[in-house]
Amino acid sequence: MCEAMTLAVAAGVMGVAQTAYSVTSQAKQAKAQNAAISAQLDVTNEEARRRATSEIFQDMRAARREQGRIRAAAGEAGLALTGSVDALLFDSAMQADMNHSRSIANLESRTSANAAEAEAAYSHVGNVNGLTAGLQLGASALTGWSGIEAAKIEKRRAAKAAGG
Repeated sequence: MCEAMTLAVAAGVMGVAQTAYSVTSQAKQAKAQNAAISAQLDVTNEEARRRATSEIFQDMRAARREQGRIRAAAGEAGLALTGSVDALLFDSAMQADMNHSRSIANLESRTSANAAEAEAAYSHVGNVNGLTAGLQLGASALTGWSGIEAAKIEKRRAAKAAGG
């Protein structure tokens, strides 16, 4: 009957060890998933920033070209840079500024959307906290203890049957 008790103790210890290994593996996997999500967020935000920067530079070049055409047309017509020519230049500058503001607003919107997607992805990661780990280990230990107690009861039964 010592063999049954030894097996029960060994099974209990192995169960706790297996649970500890499982909890550790889950924690490592969650950490890796969180790191991957964070890296993806950084990449998508960098892409959005580069896209916005490119849009702003393109808009600035387009505004300079337009203002150059306005000045050239005014010069060819012999007009001074006053009155309606200034108004056209001012309108061109204002349009460029509005395009710049739109690009910044789009960048902020993309960044917010990226953050929301990352938060949604984080919520699907099976993070293991101390309470969860403790409960899993406790349940495993309880199962092991239950097996040991069952082995003790069986040992007593066998002793009674052999003695009487």
